[in-house]
Amino acid sequence: MARYRQQKVKRQHHVLAELEPGLKMLSAIPTVDGVIPGIIKPKVGGSVGFTFQYFTQSGFKLIGRSGGACQELFVITRDAPAVIQLLYQEGILSSLPPDV
Repeated sequence: MARYRQQKVKRQHHVLAELEPGLKMLSAIPTVDGVIPGIIKPKVGGSVGFTFQYFTQSGFKLIGRSGGACQELFVITRDAPAVIQLLYQEGILSSLPPDV
């Protein structure tokens, strides 16, 4: 496996601590090939959780929110709609996108 990957999650850059349980759940899904954390930006508000953004050629993008920041998360998968459905059923996503 690649040098910076731990259980399908790329660890080259920092990951917000509040997002770790969701990342572990994502990496446990058999059809998820990888999760790539992206840019962290400061934000106002105290909500914590994940929000679907859009589909990509290799999967989809989520925004993970913690108490004072948000982080992009790119999920690599062969079956994006099924993974999104599972995340919704597990309570990781609060709503389903209209395309699913």
